[in-house]
Amino acid sequence: MSTWKRLLIAWFFVPVHRFLFRLSGGRVLSRLEGTGVLILVTKGRKSREPRSSPLLYFQCEESGDLIVVASNYGRDHHPAWYLNIAADPNVFVETGGERFAAGARVAQGHERAALYDRVVAANPRFATYRASTQRQIPVVALRRT
Repeated sequence: MSTWKRLLIAWFFVPVHRFLFRLSGGRVLSRLEGTGVLILVTKGRKSREPRSSPLLYFQCEESGDLIVVASNYGRDHHPAWYLNIAADPNVFVETGGERFAAGARVAQGHERAALYDRVVAANPRFATYRASTQRQIPVVALRRT
């Protein structure tokens, strides 16, 4: 994805999406590309202030966890929200008009690979992100607490 598209998304689409999602109680823009959208609220690792990130999510049928991927559009560094959960895994999730506390856990090894493959099957764009970077893209499970 080109730099100007990333900037357009970061500076325009994300704030507008977050605003409309919250204003509508999660009824507007709750799905993109056939996938559910949630707002992940983390605590800034430096500022300690709440930080909100709209993210595509995938449901894990076995555990009921919500799965998010720190793809950062295939860039070579992790997104800020991932660094925030690495510092403090206690988060809030907003989806379906509901807000709840959750614990974030980074999947490892075979579990991570299997979850990423499921994500790619649901949304092939994540295969492009994986091919665009040398870093291993983290997969995060969000479990209601």
